[in-house]
Amino acid sequence: MSRPEPRLVRLLLRRHRGQLSAWTGLLVVLTGATTSAYQTTYATAEQRRAATELAQHNAASTVLYGVLAGEQPAHMFVWEIGAFATILAGIMAVVTAVAMTRAGEDDGTVELLRGSGVPPAAPLHAALLALAAVASVVALGCGAAVALSTGRVDGITWPGALLFGTAVGTTFLLTAYLTVVVAQVAPTATGARSLGFTLLAGAFLLRATADVQDIPWLNHLSVLGLRASVRPFDGNRAWAALVAVAVAAGLGGLSVWLARRREHGAGLVARGERRMPRRIIGSGLGLTARLVSAQAARWTVAVACLGTAFDAMGSGAVEQARRDQLGGFLGTQVGTLDPVAGFLGYVGTLVAIGTCAFALLSILTVSRDETAGRTDLVLSTGTRRWAPLAWRVVVTGAASLVLLLVTGALAAVVTPQVMDGDDVARRALASAVGQWPAVLALIGWGAFVVGRWPRRGWLTWVPLVLSSALVLLGGLLGVGERIQDLAIFGHVPDVAVPDPQVGPLVLLAAVGVAGALLGVWAIARRDVASS
Repeated sequence: MSRPEPRLVRLLLRRHRGQLSAWTGLLVVLTGATTSAYQTTYATAEQRRAATELAQHNAASTVLYGVLAGEQPAHMFVWEIGAFATILAGIMAVVTAVAMTRAGEDDGTVELLRGSGVPPAAPLHAALLALAAVASVVALGCGAAVALSTGRVDGITWPGALLFGTAVGTTFLLTAYLTVVVAQVAPTATGARSLGFTLLAGAFLLRATADVQDIPWLNHLSVLGLRASVRPFDGNRAWAALVAVAVAAGLGGLSVWLARRREHGAGLVARGERRMPRRIIGSGLGLTARLVSAQAARWTVAVACLGTAFDAMGSGAVEQARRDQLGGFLGTQVGTLDPVAGFLGYVGTLVAIGTCAFALLSILTVSRDETAGRTDLVLSTGTRRWAPLAWRVVVTGAASLVLLLVTGALAAVVTPQVMDGDDVARRALASAVGQWPAVLALIGWGAFVVGRWPRRGWLTWVPLVLSSALVLLGGLLGVGERIQDLAIFGHVPDVAVPDPQVGPLVLLAAVGVAGALLGVWAIARRDVASS
């Protein structure tokens, strides 16, 4: 009898093909499309030398990207875009690893497979093989995309490009297998996902500490430090990638060993039995608010801390921009506006992206509740068909506003202490709170998709991904301003100017309201989705 793992691998890849294609395509396009931009951004040796000296003495840049190894465009590409690519690969790894392992146990898929005669260990073995296959595709795709610039960008070579792709793919593999290990410990898929992201945040802090404090060996202990250990285009240390692959294999073996010592659907750490405080809930809106509150609180803390940290590290970039010495990715973000307004606008965009991620996850809960049967319980009380989605939209919009207010208020207190300029506090507050119309627009789109196509939740992420790419990479890639203006981000005006333009914000808010109304109308005219 043939082993079931190959068929299970094909099943996993087919089941998650939409998510895998989107993430892999994003990484390949990000790395391939931005490589040549570094040749044109720093056209002369003097520009490269000045940019390198500034970057090497700027603590904020070192925290964000690491240590810049050389003056060639290839080095600058690995320094900036390499940092983004490895972080995105880590996020992709956490999401994918949990989806292929513990999420399948929680939703009953693995139990169904085991009931059909599949050996108990086979689903985990197949998930590990599928993750390794995805890592290989990411490595080859990113490496080939960068290698296409060989001969057109100084410092880019085929061996270095393939090693860069290997670093990105192996970062995915390490993070994924580490997440699979903690997934055996966590009691639920949600807990596994939270632990995975916590470990990824810890890896970023460890990598930042290694670079700021000049302790290179710490990079070997961080999954996000692999790029610095491999050093593409600057030494090409392939042995570091091989060691990382061996460590990943060890983590895979450890996950299998731990899986044999826990019960199906449970983790090695038992789910805590907490007695929720009694509260009188008099409406469906109150119930939704209670269900969203814990998630909203976690996202508020995370986004507020992240946004304030970026604001606090921005003084060096602002001073470089004032001396007209800021290039590369940050140079395109600050633009030709007042440096303070430009940098705070960039941080505001990052805050908006995080807030939109929270909002979409909250809206998508409506479709998950439908397929899990929880919506039927609510409707059995006499609730109207459209009400659960309407409640979720209202509560998510309010929670997003609170998140942005907290982030903006914290930034307004901290930023003036580290950054000189006019109206810094007011600008910091407005750069966060002014993103609410963009968040509303995405909430409206998410409500429309959930109301009309509950099984196509991936569509809700399309505007967020495209808008993020246009705003963050449009300037670096030379995309026209009119096309960049199609993004939902980047429309918050500078409140320090005499006549700030708020028309785009009003339009975004109107789009959000219209989308939410259409979603509520559509959900009332279709059947309840079922598993």
